[in-house]
Amino acid sequence: MKKSIGIAILLIVIGVVFLLDNLDYVHISVAELIRTYWPVILIWMGIEKLMRDLK
Repeated sequence: MKKSIGIAILLIVIGVVFLLDNLDYVHISVAELIRTYWPVILIWMGIEKLMRDLK
């Protein structure tokens, strides 16, 4: 259940970022985001798995 909530929040954040980019409020490159924040995604996935295994 918690994993689906985390994924839902991530999708909402990604959607908001794309919306703001389309409305020209921010100028974001998807490649730049992936290149910069891929370690955060790996850490988040590791924490999710750790929490799931502790239950």
